[in-house]
Amino acid sequence: MKKSIVILCLIIGLISCQKKQSGYIVEADITGLKDSTKVLLFNSNTWKELDSTIIINNKFTFKGKLNDPTPVGIYISDVSIGFWLENKKITINSSKEELLEKNNDFSKIITGSETNKIALRHEKLLKPFRGRQAETYKKFNKKLISEEAYKAYRDSITNTSTKFLFENPNNYFSLSEILDYRFDLKKEKLEDYFSQLPLELKKSSYGKILDDFLHLKRVKEGDDIVDIIGKNLDGEEIKLSDFKGKVVLLDFWAGWCPPCIKQIKEEFPPLIEKYKDKNFQIVSYSFDIRREMWKNASDKLQISWPNFSKLTKINIDPVALQYNISSIPITFIISEEGKVLKRVEYDDDLEKELDKVLLGIE
Repeated sequence: MKKSIVILCLIIGLISCQKKQSGYIVEADITGLKDSTKVLLFNSNTWKELDSTIIINNKFTFKGKLNDPTPVGIYISDVSIGFWLENKKITINSSKEELLEKNNDFSKIITGSETNKIALRHEKLLKPFRGRQAETYKKFNKKLISEEAYKAYRDSITNTSTKFLFENPNNYFSLSEILDYRFDLKKEKLEDYFSQLPLELKKSSYGKILDDFLHLKRVKEGDDIVDIIGKNLDGEEIKLSDFKGKVVLLDFWAGWCPPCIKQIKEEFPPLIEKYKDKNFQIVSYSFDIRREMWKNASDKLQISWPNFSKLTKINIDPVALQYNISSIPITFIISEEGKVLKRVEYDDDLEKELDKVLLGIE
């Protein structure tokens, strides 16, 4: 009898050891770092701090739990490490010098995350394109290459990337990347991709966004607004519905978006002056994820009108999904009753559209 109990205890012990890890552990050993240096762990999707610690004898540890694997960044003074974190034991072994190198091999430095392995394979595939990306954009801006040539270059990146994602579908990285391309791919192809995902991925935060994208009704001209709730730079809650009773110009922008900054700087002040005696209100919603960048841009532009955000990336922000936004800047003219009168793309004549609503000029 005693022998049976011992065997049973051993079996229970083995089963316990084999249980799925409930959270993540990041154990890092990085030489060349000073003791007591602060280390920050950030969610790269939301730029929210997940944890902080200090370095002792070149080592530091983070422990926690995630709902879904998430891209994160570790920041130590002038050193940063980006990778996919999941609920497993992740080890980082390197030196400060190695991390500062441009061509370091993160597949050797970071181990334990299967999601990160997929992300690194994808990054390696796109590396030849990344090297030419900035230069190609400059040439296009200076009209040294045609719009067709620039589009062909962009399409080559999209095609290479999406081919990899469809060939490596059942993981969190590929699903999150597909969200970036959801406006570029045919609905049928996305539906086929989603249908083949395992239940765990379908129910994940990324899966829900793709499912909503495929089935959620989007706001269009003539519809009532879908309310947007966020916070301004003072931390106060702002709702789009707060401005019902005014003709609203709803502006979607970000501090990292040069055309957005150009439009706010050059077009908005004259509009405010022109319609100052009308029941007119500009409301700006930012897709920034870094409060610092949002604040700096807002201060430089001297934004004096309501300006709010959820500090969430455009590709995972439900607001972008509901208003069918794939690129910014874009504006919506909203009636006093809260109906969407006009969706105004960046190249459209915004003043002309506002004249129709506020001045009755056709």
